[in-house]
Amino acid sequence: MEPDALSKDVSNLSLDQISSRSTTRKGRRPNRAYHNLGSGAGTPNTTPFLNPSASQESFQFGAQPPQAPFAAGAASVGNGLDAQSSPVPMTIPGFPPGSPAMMAQERERVATAVDSPASPWFPKANTPVQSSSHFVTTQRWEDQLLNLQKIFETARDSVPPLPTSAFYAIDQGACDPRLLSLSMYNVPVDEHLRSATKLPLGLTIQPFASTIPDEPLPLIDQRTETGPLRCKRCRAYINPGFKFGFDATATCNICGVKLRLPSDEFISPGISLQGSDISLKPEMQKGSVEFLVPQVYNAIQDQPTLPLHYVFLMDLSLFSNENRSSLAAIEGIRTSIEHIAGSQPNCKIAIMAYDNKLRFFNLRPDSESAQEFVISDIDDVFLPFCNGLFVRPQESMRLIDMTLDKIIEYVTVDKFSHVASVCYGAALEAAKLAIDTVTGGQGGKIICTLNSLPTVGKGNLALKKDDAVRKKLNCDNDFYKKIGNQFLRSYISLDLFITSPGFIDMATVGYPAEATSGNLKWYSGFNHEKDAFTLINDMANAVTSIVGYQALMKVRCSTGLNVNQYYCESSEYSDRDPMIPVLTKDTALDVLLKYEQKLPVGKNVSFQAALLYTDINGIRKVRCINTNGAISDNIREVFKFLNQNVAQRIMIKDVVQHLGDCDFPGIRKTIDDKMVEILTQYKALVGGSLTSQLVLPEALKTLPSYMLAFEKSELMLPNNHSTRGNARIYDLFKYKTLSSAQLHYKLYPQIVPLHVLLSEHDLSFYDVNEKMLQLRPESIESLSVRNSHQHLTNGGCYLIFQGDVVYLWLNENTNRMLLQDLLQADEQVPVNQISLFGSSLPEIGTEVNQKALDLIKNWSQLVNKQYLPVILLRPNIDPHYAQVMNQLLCEDRAINRIESLDNYLIAMHRRIQEKLKNDDYIKVQTNHNAEQDGSLLQKFVQF
Repeated sequence: MEPDALSKDVSNLSLDQISSRSTTRKGRRPNRAYHNLGSGAGTPNTTPFLNPSASQESFQFGAQPPQAPFAAGAASVGNGLDAQSSPVPMTIPGFPPGSPAMMAQERERVATAVDSPASPWFPKANTPVQSSSHFVTTQRWEDQLLNLQKIFETARDSVPPLPTSAFYAIDQGACDPRLLSLSMYNVPVDEHLRSATKLPLGLTIQPFASTIPDEPLPLIDQRTETGPLRCKRCRAYINPGFKFGFDATATCNICGVKLRLPSDEFISPGISLQGSDISLKPEMQKGSVEFLVPQVYNAIQDQPTLPLHYVFLMDLSLFSNENRSSLAAIEGIRTSIEHIAGSQPNCKIAIMAYDNKLRFFNLRPDSESAQEFVISDIDDVFLPFCNGLFVRPQESMRLIDMTLDKIIEYVTVDKFSHVASVCYGAALEAAKLAIDTVTGGQGGKIICTLNSLPTVGKGNLALKKDDAVRKKLNCDNDFYKKIGNQFLRSYISLDLFITSPGFIDMATVGYPAEATSGNLKWYSGFNHEKDAFTLINDMANAVTSIVGYQALMKVRCSTGLNVNQYYCESSEYSDRDPMIPVLTKDTALDVLLKYEQKLPVGKNVSFQAALLYTDINGIRKVRCINTNGAISDNIREVFKFLNQNVAQRIMIKDVVQHLGDCDFPGIRKTIDDKMVEILTQYKALVGGSLTSQLVLPEALKTLPSYMLAFEKSELMLPNNHSTRGNARIYDLFKYKTLSSAQLHYKLYPQIVPLHVLLSEHDLSFYDVNEKMLQLRPESIESLSVRNSHQHLTNGGCYLIFQGDVVYLWLNENTNRMLLQDLLQADEQVPVNQISLFGSSLPEIGTEVNQKALDLIKNWSQLVNKQYLPVILLRPNIDPHYAQVMNQLLCEDRAINRIESLDNYLIAMHRRIQEKLKNDDYIKVQTNHNAEQDGSLLQKFVQF
């Protein structure tokens, strides 16, 4: 495209939503979408009033919002409290309420609140607060700035902040949106109105996501004969949406059925559960609670529950020992076991190894020396012993250290005994047999390393050319499909750490990890000096992030809606309730919903996710997460209260699920068509079809940027780059398993310049808990670097975050004084000789070094990782530079001729204009009253 033509087209684009905001029709305002703040500290999608009837129906016992832990004076006004009332103070971790230390913290926050960098950014009166930019990098900073001085109140606010923003939230009868969020908080009244948006109606569940403040959910002991109070018809658990009557009855907010309450559960509608009474019935006060449940809820009825059992399974083959990945795995196992001994004392561990034989290690605490049992019969796996196979680490730490030292000696000294072949399939069978035998089939966790293509025993794979001839991205090996399903039925989860640089048929060997909701990590071209520390921390994180196992999930919706499918391999992408063998803090599940009848306008629709699981200590629990939305027949209001994050996740999951014959150009065209349809519907029905400008919905401003970045990912490369290569399959696995924050950073990495002039407060923590990064409004422009070559400064220095890795970009022209302050690198040392010990930034104490460390800490908290490796990225020096930069700079024109973001928007605008001209869009009939046939199918389920 000629520069003049490009400039002309760009000048016609209007990303200001002034025209789309004006309307003469006053649509129904959704419950939880309104926030009346005298200080103006609103939320991105708020209006001043609540629907009284809807509010009474869903939040009978709403709690008063707490005082913010960073601006006490402003919070008391912004929360709408009377001057005479005293708000409930928020508990600060580490300080008891009312303690002198806590009061000192409060006084300090009050003193600094007036000079907060966010103060001048908030508009006055009741003006809604919204990010104004359609650029991802600017939107992220603006959204974080908007949430610095406010609390997300779940009874008032609706659309949550971005997953890349840290924010405080208070549960007022609906859950923290980090735990469960909807794609539409104004739910369309019927399928016709929903289809007019071209967007999915669904939800994203992250049941153990970290919240701020990070406090445990209320734990309610219901280990009675009947267990927690539940609806007799739909089996929904009691929640704040239940409506209580004076006749000892309660009406279920899910199915609308009235049930008789037992005498000990009766609550008069006039009773207040505020203040000291809040602890009496937290299940009616909080949107998220946990129930301790009786034995009837156990995974195996006749057996008591057990603490989690771990099997550490390592590859000791020739190539694993040659690249020393086996040594890094041993240290990772040692670190993981030390954590289990200190933080999970009831759990038991076993250590096994394999090459072309199976190796079992006796860890019995009364043994005098390490004992190894070698099994060469890999076709008929058996256990050589049971006593001492699984032990508590704190009781056998001496034997564990001796065993690991003996393995290190074998790897480093006894090199003539190393063999190249590996029996990976037989090793998985042996680990499963060990867990099933010791636990009675109650499940456990296998943490396994693999360095070579399995070539012996069951599940052996032939070495084949890695090309595009076989257009399959799924497992086509019956053995691995079978063992993956066996793992699932036995509640066993596999975490697989692959250190092979060559073709390893990752789609096949990784299937058991995918089927059991496990983790898959790949270290391309493993280098011990560069990758060992990362592997050790990843293995340790696989243990520290575990919260439970033996999990079953059930999502319930109000009458008229039902689950269409769970995006989960264990449910085969159907509406069957998914099994999750092992739960972690990163566990995320997306759900697509469907209509079964028309919804009643003026009411609220409720959603409940019930997760039945066993915690790592063997205690059976149900985690109950509730939220709700309004029902609307106004297309304008539906678009206004969209949640881009959930809609975007479901759209990507749909693409991943239907990759089919790997026609990637055709798939990209389908995505482009979908984006054009969404924006055409918005412009025709809401944004003013008469204008010639490109109009993006307020709630979807950055959706084109994210979807275009997805089209340029490793997964979507042309077929001639292989459809079975390690990189493509690894990318596919990530899209299936990443949490919301991780997915956002993977799609559009964040680039932050360190060479720009910043104030003392920029990129420093704002609150006392060090959760929210602050900056001045005037610094947004300099910190917002778009992911394009033309926006990178020669001689600059950038931190780039891709979700699980932080890159430090610099070149030979980077200021040496800056590098000295950042890395303590001597000015005389050439750039190509600069290195990072342990893939981490040193702690120097200089201003730029502290800002960089705070930034990395903020990222690690958002993605829930204790450690993020920092990798140098230097042009003409690092061999991985070109490949990494192609993935990071997602706004540029791709090597396979996918357009840059600016040209993409221009082409999209032209297609939208053409569709409007041809009247090619779904029209909404305001008098559409046709009821849809169908009824809500109710099933009695155990959980």
